[in-house]
Amino acid sequence: MKKHKGNIAFAAILSLMLLFTVGFGGIGIAQEKTDTEVCPKPYIKLIKPNLARAGQQIIIRGHRFGDKEKAGEVVFSPGIGGNVIAWTNSRITVEVPAGAKTGPVVVQTKCAESNSEILKIESETGGEKK
Repeated sequence: MKKHKGNIAFAAILSLMLLFTVGFGGIGIAQEKTDTEVCPKPYIKLIKPNLARAGQQIIIRGHRFGDKEKAGEVVFSPGIGGNVIAWTNSRITVEVPAGAKTGPVVVQTKCAESNSEILKIESETGGEKK
């Protein structure tokens, strides 16, 4: 009887070893990061306010901007970079540059360019600058 219990214990230990090796080993391989996960594309969720003037600060909220201060740049229409005031992985405070026009705003990081959100630019006379 004791020999039978030893075989059961050995089989149980062998089964657990197999489970950890194959089961959890497979999970480790499945979770291995790809290049796109290491350096993901940034995403703009919203811009506040969505109507601004040159020189005014706006806040861009989103994801995957990068944790380092000034880890990229904010580009306004027609391709003008803004002066970044503060930068976190999910929030950027930036000054609208002179010459910016109503149009798409994107966040450009070392990885990729984000989706665009439209920012309306108010002229000094109060109307929209197109």
